[in-house]
Amino acid sequence: MTYNSRGFNDSKRMYIAHLLSSCDILYVQEHWLSEEQLAMLNGLSSVHLTTGVSGFSNKDVLSGRPYGGCSIFWRRDLKLTVTQLATTSRRISALLLCGNDFKMICINAYMPCESDVSSLDELSFQLSVVSSKDLSLLDNLLHNSSF
Repeated sequence: MTYNSRGFNDSKRMYIAHLLSSCDILYVQEHWLSEEQLAMLNGLSSVHLTTGVSGFSNKDVLSGRPYGGCSIFWRRDLKLTVTQLATTSRRISALLLCGNDFKMICINAYMPCESDVSSLDELSFQLSVVSSKDLSLLDNLLHNSSF
């Protein structure tokens, strides 16, 4: 399941918690949380774990509202080994899920949607980050992109 939250206020927290009550894996985009605030995602469900990225650095000087960010929630009781995959991107969260007889990567990518040259360059870069992962050993790829 996927949800573009466009922020993280009380009503969004309640809605994300509601979504988590009915799914094993949830992709969230545009939570607008800073790196220091990402830990707030952990309090939404006692049965889920999460990983995520902020759309901006704590060193950035923001003008206007925060932006971006994406995360992946997964049920902690899944009979899987879960490894968070490090990327250099502020637009991608990724997990490797390993069961007894399969491996699967979950990728949540928040992509630019403007149609100018710099956005196309950013899109190309983000796709190269995803394609640089060794996908040849995987049985399944669970991918979500929000454009």
